[in-house]
Amino acid sequence: MSVLYRVGVCSCRVYEPAAVREAVEIAMERSGGGPPIGRNVLFKANLLAPAKPEQAVTTHPEILSALAAWVRGKNPGSDLSISDSPGYLFAGQWPLFEENCGLRDLKEKWDLDISPLNAKGFAETGTSSSAALGRFRIPVKAAEADTLFNVAKCKTHVETEITACLKNTFGYLDTATRKRAHRSGSIENLCEAILDAHLSRVPDWNLIDAVVGMEGNGPSHGDPKPLGWVIASGNALAADVVAAWMMGYSNPFSIPLLAAAARRGIGPASRTHIDLVGSTWENILSPRFRKATSALRRFFPTPLRGFAHTLVKQTPFWDSSRCIFCGACEKVCPAGAIRTGTRTIRIDLEKCVRCLCCHEMCPVEAIGIRRNILARVLLHQK
Repeated sequence: MSVLYRVGVCSCRVYEPAAVREAVEIAMERSGGGPPIGRNVLFKANLLAPAKPEQAVTTHPEILSALAAWVRGKNPGSDLSISDSPGYLFAGQWPLFEENCGLRDLKEKWDLDISPLNAKGFAETGTSSSAALGRFRIPVKAAEADTLFNVAKCKTHVETEITACLKNTFGYLDTATRKRAHRSGSIENLCEAILDAHLSRVPDWNLIDAVVGMEGNGPSHGDPKPLGWVIASGNALAADVVAAWMMGYSNPFSIPLLAAAARRGIGPASRTHIDLVGSTWENILSPRFRKATSALRRFFPTPLRGFAHTLVKQTPFWDSSRCIFCGACEKVCPAGAIRTGTRTIRIDLEKCVRCLCCHEMCPVEAIGIRRNILARVLLHQK
C-alpha cells in the first residue's frame, strides 16, 4: 500500500486574531499534531519584500502570531525566532520589514527574535544527493534550529508557477548561490537547486498562509486573492500539491518544481497519496484563479516543456515612466544583462536568461514583461 502523506486544512476567511489562531490549531492537529518542540525554534517565513500585509506578498503576521501561540502552548520555554533572507534589494533593510510587515508587534507580544536568516553567518553543506548546487552554504540559524517551521505564503510565481513550501526554502541560500541557480536560464536546473536547498535542512513542519493568496504574476506584483484556508503538513511537497490544486491546477505535478520533487522522492508522487483532512478536494478549489504567465508552458506536451521555455518567450522591458533609478534591477540580475545609465536602463537581451528577477524585485513595477506572439496567443486561450 502506498504511503499516505497527511495534509490538514482549516477554513479561515479573515485575519481576525481569534479566527486565525483557531484555524492554525485545527490545521496543525489535522495534519498529525505537529513536530516535537525543542528549545530553539525557527519560523522560516516568506518575507520577500517589506510590503504591507494586505498586499499578500509576505506571510501574514497573524499566521505567525497564531503559530507562536501554538508553539508556546507545547513548550512554554521555547526561544522563538522569525527569519528570512529577503530579496537582494531589501537585504539591508530589516527595520523596514519589522515596521511594514507587522512584525514589531509580534516581537513585543511573544518576546521573540526577529532577524535576518544570515544573522549568525553560514555553514557549508551539500550532500551526495545534491543535483545542481554541489557544495553550498546555508544559514547557521537554520542548520542549528532544534525545530524549524516552514511558514509559507500561497502565491503565484513568474518563473516557477507557484511559490509555497518548497520554494520558500530557496531562501536558505546566500545571494551568490541564488544568482548562480538563476544564471543557467534553465527551469529544470532552477528546480533542482531549490530542492537541493530544501534537502539541506528539511523543515520539521510546514504551514501555508492561504487565507489570502496571490494570483497573476507573483510573487511580488500579483494581486491579492481570497482563498480562505490554512494548510499544514509534515511534508512540504504534499502541502504544495494541496496549494496548487487550490490555485486551479488539476494536475499539480504538471508544475516543474513539484514534478522534480516527486522524482527525487521528497513526498507524494500522486494526489492519491495524500490524505486530505478537514475538507474535500472539490471544496478547497478556488474559482477563476489567475495563474502566472509561466503556466503557458503547459500548452506543450510534458517532454517538450523544457523546450517550451525557449519557444514561449517572456522578456523584461523597462518602463521609463515608472522608474526611480534605484538600481535594483542591475543588482539582482544574475547574468549581468542590465546596466543603469544616466536616466536610462539598458537590458541586453542576448545576455538575459529570462529569470525575471528584475521584474520580481523592482519596487515600483518599472520592469514589465513582454511576451512574443506565441505567448500572447496562448495567454489569450488560457
